[in-house]
Amino acid sequence: MKAPLTNVHAHVFNSQCAPDRFLRILPSKLIRLFARRLKTRIESKSGRRLIRFLGWLLNWRNRKTRKEFQKYVSFLEIATQRTQLKIFQHTLKSGLKYDPAVRIVGLTMNMDYMDSMPSMHMKGLATQLEEIKDIKRYYPTHFFPFLGIDPRHRGGEELTEWARFFFETGVPARNGKVYPYFSGIKLYPALGFFPFDPHLDDLYRFAEQNEIPIMTHCTRVGSQYIGNLVESLIPEEPEMIMPDTPSPNAKKAREEIIARIKRFREKGWIENSKMGNNDSACDLFGHPQNFVPVLEKYPKLKICLAHMGGSEEIPKEPPSALKEIREADGYSWFELIKSMMRQYPSLYTDISYTLADLNKKAIRERIIEFLNTKDNSAEAKPLADRVLFGTDFFMTEREGAETELYDRARKELNVFWDALTRQNPQNYLQQPL
Repeated sequence: MKAPLTNVHAHVFNSQCAPDRFLRILPSKLIRLFARRLKTRIESKSGRRLIRFLGWLLNWRNRKTRKEFQKYVSFLEIATQRTQLKIFQHTLKSGLKYDPAVRIVGLTMNMDYMDSMPSMHMKGLATQLEEIKDIKRYYPTHFFPFLGIDPRHRGGEELTEWARFFFETGVPARNGKVYPYFSGIKLYPALGFFPFDPHLDDLYRFAEQNEIPIMTHCTRVGSQYIGNLVESLIPEEPEMIMPDTPSPNAKKAREEIIARIKRFREKGWIENSKMGNNDSACDLFGHPQNFVPVLEKYPKLKICLAHMGGSEEIPKEPPSALKEIREADGYSWFELIKSMMRQYPSLYTDISYTLADLNKKAIRERIIEFLNTKDNSAEAKPLADRVLFGTDFFMTEREGAETELYDRARKELNVFWDALTRQNPQNYLQQPL
């Protein structure tokens, strides 16, 4: 039986799920200064009308810039006006054009610890998850949400027992099968934690034993910790999950992670900021190498390092804006993910958001080279067997409509289309057909 087409990377949370100062994720001093006020304004209909009018007024003579501005308006419309159910229905509608049995993985995020200041107008994680369970009840065979995890919420056995409920209870479907409310774990380390945090150790053990997949954000850009106290989150030598008998790979990763923190500190990138200027510091949390000790301890744990590290990491020569941080980092995340996937057979990546740049020849050729790379197993399997299709809806509304991204991936990666959209997601999710 052919597996359904699956979009493994979509978001359905709305702006009410985000902290009041969420717009601090944008690298603009002015926006960060007025982040709380701006979020309140754009969440109102009158505020969105004003934004649309100003965009038309400022760009009415320039069709190209007017079109670009409209993409941001579309993004705001989805993020601020709709419920989580409406947002899911939007992405589902796109997917149904390609397969009536399409599956959408909705990635929840625990944003309760994203800021050091309390938020007065924010849904907490508990409310977000209850709404997600309602969507699962409506669409048990189409919606496969992942549970947002943050070790500052709970840790150890307490975290595992809290998470267990979401995986061991579910929804009966018309086909007679029971679908768990949640189908995987979502990590977003850039919100202020390391994925090798020992508080996650017990949860990783549970996930490996029960074949629960993990999806983690893995680019230098995106959402991040927006609070004023980033120094307290990055010790000089963080405590780290390690195998009982540390392997050479785990030891090397630990040494390089500690050295990287030191270099970032020396450059002044790890400093408390009243403006939330944590862009470089938060790269430390989401670095692909942080998962090496985890994979060494839990070799069968299925982890997807999303976005192939980000399209800006794909060119052999980084953009000028990234040269300094790439030098201090020591790695191209794209190349590091490729190297790690060759070594660890349970490691995956996806093309979400990055697929928006498939129309660029240099990016496309490097991605195809990645897909054709063989792993280090005796069978020398292509990495294409562990690359997943995802769009990163609705973040990608700034790049193009959802159906445009489906079409672009199908056109530019047509040889790999069935593997990326059907076979690989089925192996990753292990969901009943």
